[in-house]
Amino acid sequence: MILLASLVLLLVGGAVGFAAGRAGAPRSPDMGIDPTTAVRRRDAFIEHLRELAWRDRDVAPELSTVVLDEIRRFSADPDGWDPRSLG
Repeated sequence: MILLASLVLLLVGGAVGFAAGRAGAPRSPDMGIDPTTAVRRRDAFIEHLRELAWRDRDVAPELSTVVLDEIRRFSADPDGWDPRSLG
């Protein structure tokens, strides 16, 4: 009985600690931005990466090729992008 009460107390304490940690966690700067703004910012960043890889392709041709191919693959089907393939 004491073991069961200790286990329940431990679980409740863990849940309260977890909830307190989540509530006190710092928010990311993107929190509070509407989804359309976030998508526009993402698309602008991807376009910037594309231009950077193309402009500086003579510095690291293999890397530029990989970056451009990945951007092209993502742009072709963003819903089919598998985030597990990132690493």
